[in-house]
Amino acid sequence: MNKLFSACICAIVLLILAGGVNAISVENVKKLDIPETDLWDVVLSPDGKQLAYGAYDEARLQQVYVINTDGTGKKKLTEDPNKKWELAWGKDKIAYVSFGKGGLEKIFVINPDGTGNAQLIPDITRQGNADSDKPPAWAAPSWSPDGRSLVYTSLDEKENPKMYRVNNDGTGKELVFESEFRQWSPVFSPDGKKLVYVSYPETKFKEELFVLEGNISRQLTFDEIKKNYPVWGPEDTIVFVSYESVTSSGEKIFAIDQDGTNRRLLIDLDHKQRSPSFSSDGRKFAYAAIDVSGNVKIAVGDVTGITGTASPVITTATPASMTPLKTKTPSITKETPEENGNVLWTVFMVLAAAVILLLVVMVLKDHFKK
Repeated sequence: MNKLFSACICAIVLLILAGGVNAISVENVKKLDIPETDLWDVVLSPDGKQLAYGAYDEARLQQVYVINTDGTGKKKLTEDPNKKWELAWGKDKIAYVSFGKGGLEKIFVINPDGTGNAQLIPDITRQGNADSDKPPAWAAPSWSPDGRSLVYTSLDEKENPKMYRVNNDGTGKELVFESEFRQWSPVFSPDGKKLVYVSYPETKFKEELFVLEGNISRQLTFDEIKKNYPVWGPEDTIVFVSYESVTSSGEKIFAIDQDGTNRRLLIDLDHKQRSPSFSSDGRKFAYAAIDVSGNVKIAVGDVTGITGTASPVITTATPASMTPLKTKTPSITKETPEENGNVLWTVFMVLAAAVILLLVVMVLKDHFKK
């Protein structure tokens, strides 16, 4: 029986190891000691050394600020009285959403030193939605890894939110993916070849994550729990804001593997969590930590579980496969997590079968000895 007990222990260890393959985590989480507790949309710089965020100035006007990750060097970048939200830090510039001259939500870009603040796209479309609008909210625009373009949410001719792409000088606006279903919150992958975004499945109007590669859209989550603000992390991980269950009231930051497996709470801290953000090498992570009183702190941590040597994001031009579709394509395919997920599951099942077979052999051996 001692052998049987040892085999059971080995089986448990193998199952734990199989379930934790390539799982990143965040450690050494520290909260910046700054006076602001009413801030939003925290985002890391690509090198992980600075943060941008929205907060109120002395006149109670919303402004964009930058600060070092150790809490020093705070600087206000903007001065105008318009509200500002949904920040995104690209290779060379920071993008944010504010109100343009026509009163519509527009994307603005600004240099990290506060110069060159300008509206990006000279048209009459909405490029963001305010907090008071009916959810789900549109996440911040997302920069391509090379900084040459952005993807963002806007309305099509039927007033449905869709994904659009535009050059970093405001030219070349185009629809990314033609589909009958609503789409919002698109984010470039680190290599610029994929997008993760939020949409509805064909049969249920619940926000789920999808991955778009070329002209193929694949549903990633199926739990019917509201989710938004996806970002790409290291080790084929996608991080997003969601809830622990359908009835939960406090949003938290979750991680899931790119094949749709291993959904988990990324950081088991705080009353609520928002604004997940990685550095370009995936080794730094920041987010907005919210306590029970609603006070917000900027939290910064180190990412562990990265295999190999981290490298900067690829800075090649956006691939042609991300150009918009000219003809109608199948919108959203109902599928379970595939290929990579199947491979991992197959490995897991083989290990489990091997352990079970070993147990059976040992039990039979003990039986015949008697």
